[in-house]
Amino acid sequence: MKLTDLFQENIMLEMANLYPRRTGIGYVMWFGEVGGQHGPKLKVSNKSGQFAFDDNFTLSVSKTPEVITPPGSVHVKQHELSQIIKWIQINYDDLMLLWQIHEAGDDIKLPDGSFLDAEHILSRLKKV
Repeated sequence: MKLTDLFQENIMLEMANLYPRRTGIGYVMWFGEVGGQHGPKLKVSNKSGQFAFDDNFTLSVSKTPEVITPPGSVHVKQHELSQIIKWIQINYDDLMLLWQIHEAGDDIKLPDGSFLDAEHILSRLKKV
């Protein structure tokens, strides 16, 4: 396995890839823990349709999401940024369930004894 493959695999395990077909937003986003910062974050590519490791920005995942990367790192249009923030808000509860799975490293056991896994939660995400 090449070092770049190992790096990609590590990133894939630490974050959930969110593509335009799932979100309704024209940018690839990653959900998870970003750069050792605690708590859920959403990393958004500035390049339409693909994730750019060298050209992206980060938002907090909260009921009132905010850009948390340095000023000037956001290169998407204001109305697109507003859509991304709206997407976080309408999917906040499911994103927090994904975060619980990430933190636990396992599926969530429901009161009825069944389990809720990340793929099921990802399938529930709403588009904007």
